[in-house]
Amino acid sequence: MLVLPTPTATDAPPRRRTALLAAAGVCLLGGLYLWRGLAVPHPVAGQSEAGLTTWFGVDRWAFVGRGWAITFASLAAAAGLAVWRWPERVHTVAADVAVALGRRTTRLVVAVVGVALFWMLSDHTENLDGSLLQGKFEASPGGFATHDEMLELFLHSRLWAGLHALWGWDVAQTYRLVSCLAGGAAVLIALRIARRFDQPLLVLGLLAGGGWVMVFFGDVENYTLTAVVALGYLAGALRFLDDEDASLWPLGLLLGLGVLCHLETLVLGPSLLVLVVLAVRRGRKLDGILALAAVPAVLGLGLWWFDRHGLPIAQLTSGSQISAQGGDWSRFLFPVGATGWWLQLQMLLLLAPAVLLLPACRFAGRRCLFFGVASAGALLMVVVWRAQLGVFDDWNLYAIAAPPLILLVVSGLRRVSAPWMTAFVVLAGTQALAWVLENHA
Repeated sequence: MLVLPTPTATDAPPRRRTALLAAAGVCLLGGLYLWRGLAVPHPVAGQSEAGLTTWFGVDRWAFVGRGWAITFASLAAAAGLAVWRWPERVHTVAADVAVALGRRTTRLVVAVVGVALFWMLSDHTENLDGSLLQGKFEASPGGFATHDEMLELFLHSRLWAGLHALWGWDVAQTYRLVSCLAGGAAVLIALRIARRFDQPLLVLGLLAGGGWVMVFFGDVENYTLTAVVALGYLAGALRFLDDEDASLWPLGLLLGLGVLCHLETLVLGPSLLVLVVLAVRRGRKLDGILALAAVPAVLGLGLWWFDRHGLPIAQLTSGSQISAQGGDWSRFLFPVGATGWWLQLQMLLLLAPAVLLLPACRFAGRRCLFFGVASAGALLMVVVWRAQLGVFDDWNLYAIAAPPLILLVVSGLRRVSAPWMTAFVVLAGTQALAWVLENHA
């Protein structure tokens, strides 16, 4: 819920500073959204399409039109003013909603409604990689996989074979089905994560307001199952941090499964070391060792299985992007340059607008340490790894970076101002909605 604590003499200055920085973040985000929503998008290389601008992280309102841009900005302002004007009533409503979300039946209903929305507003666009999957699957009737996307790609190819034989579906249809159903699982996991914070509605709002959720709107690419497993890992990590009796080794298995789905999940690997150190400090050294060993064990078992089913381990270094397909790092490492860094920043703002609240955070405690390390690994990929299809068309490659970043922000916010946070959530949510509608159309 959006808590409105009473400041004391000792915490008033830090709270004032936090409020000012949060207000600055809201005003900056709202100003950029409104400005770019009303202005003509600035094109890349002379192109004028809304999806090919150097401001794509903040100009999604431009797609739905100026009228909607003004409406969205007004909604954010009105929501913030309402929370400021009637704090007790809003606090009561938020508390009631939080209690309702604590019921299993309510969570299931929310997840089902989420799946329906994901399906009705599903993505009708495909990038180059997605458009090539049909031919690749048809040429590999026994199942298709690569060294980078072993399990997720193989499962998609086998599902397509079954649904194509049964109903004549094409690859895009089967991907959209899996994506939307996986979105329902992500909703359930997000609800479980939110219950571990003092402000569950803020957590849900910031998660849902990030453009990374597009992976659940029928995305025809191999990042959806990876995102669900990664989110499950973060949820399990929260439980382990909060519960002295929780076991760590299942998280090692889950992280290994994520790596098997897509090797990019390795960016979360350093965060497991934080949990292992904590397990050792709790006197559970064996649990930590098992968790640490589970990742290479699951990956090794998967490599062995795929080696026996047409994906040779011997070709791992030459066929995987993680080794630059044989060492051609110039193709995969991000080139230094002002334009490139600007586009990466825009992509980050599109996937996780909550990063603008980082200056308002005060980082302390186990949660901040864990999510900080998890975010650092993900951000390293963002600043190092080049998108082969261009930053905008390969946005889903970086979607895995958004959840740990958002949860780091939530963990670091101390005594936040409910009106400002409400306005921020509405702003980010409408930007994500505009992007969903753009891709749906």
